[in-house]
Amino acid sequence: MLRLILPVAGILLLSPGIAAGGVSFVDAFDVPAGAGYVGSETCLDCHDDVGEFYANSPHSPDRGLAIPGTGIAGCEACHGPGSLHVEEDGDGFIIGPEILAGQGQGVKVAMCTQCHTDKGLEWTGGPHAGTDISCANCHTDQVHFAGGVTPVSDFRNKGEFCLQCHPAQVTDFRLPFRHRVLEGQIDCQDCHNPHADFDQTAWNGMNGVCLECHVEMEGPFVYEHEGVASEDCITCHRPHGSNHDKLLITESNSMCLQCHFEQGFNAGDGWTLGGRGHGGLLSDEARCFDCHTEVHGSNTDPNFKDQ
Repeated sequence: MLRLILPVAGILLLSPGIAAGGVSFVDAFDVPAGAGYVGSETCLDCHDDVGEFYANSPHSPDRGLAIPGTGIAGCEACHGPGSLHVEEDGDGFIIGPEILAGQGQGVKVAMCTQCHTDKGLEWTGGPHAGTDISCANCHTDQVHFAGGVTPVSDFRNKGEFCLQCHPAQVTDFRLPFRHRVLEGQIDCQDCHNPHADFDQTAWNGMNGVCLECHVEMEGPFVYEHEGVASEDCITCHRPHGSNHDKLLITESNSMCLQCHFEQGFNAGDGWTLGGRGHGGLLSDEARCFDCHTEVHGSNTDPNFKDQ
């Protein structure tokens, strides 16, 4: 197994891949000879405040949850064997907050994914991988040291929790046409998995997220709009919010004409498109989809009209 030597109190750190089932996070550290496990009850004799924090949580020491494939449970699953720490009145070896704070993202994530193995499998390539964010930055109500954000339980809805780190999306969610995250009608995690990226192995990739709700747009159609069949939804739509109806990226006719533009399309030839003059049709603020209503595809008309 590959080891990387880092200058942190003589500790040896493993690569992030250590967090597989049956492998303890503590194996990433150079534990002194003679150190043994004493159990969470011994830890809580001194750290009663930590016991109170975890008392009614999924991580309660009373549950005796152990790292899969090992007998290591409770406090020592994250902090290592505590016997030397106890014998030396708190001065002996322990993987305490000072040591943990100095570790990189991979090691911090490994601490959690040694038990939460499903999240470990998802994490690589996910939206937060390769950043300064680790599990504890978001799950501040599940760990007993200071986190960087306000916990999700302090917000009216889970979407607001995410937005404290994603302020650009707050603006989008206040635009005239938007997905109603701030109102609590939809949640960030309805579209985004915070641990994993969009499923790139699916036949429709990211579009599968949109089609979970917008099922009527999926087809198949007898007459498919080529742009819809070959592009992502975000080619035409802004997913968080827009100044334009239907979350369009720009005013509807301008957006359509980015693709449906022909040489010589001007007032002199009657605004001809597809062999038909559109001058009268597009006057008086008419929009392309006033006629071509079945924008995504049609089972009856190759020009995507409803009849």
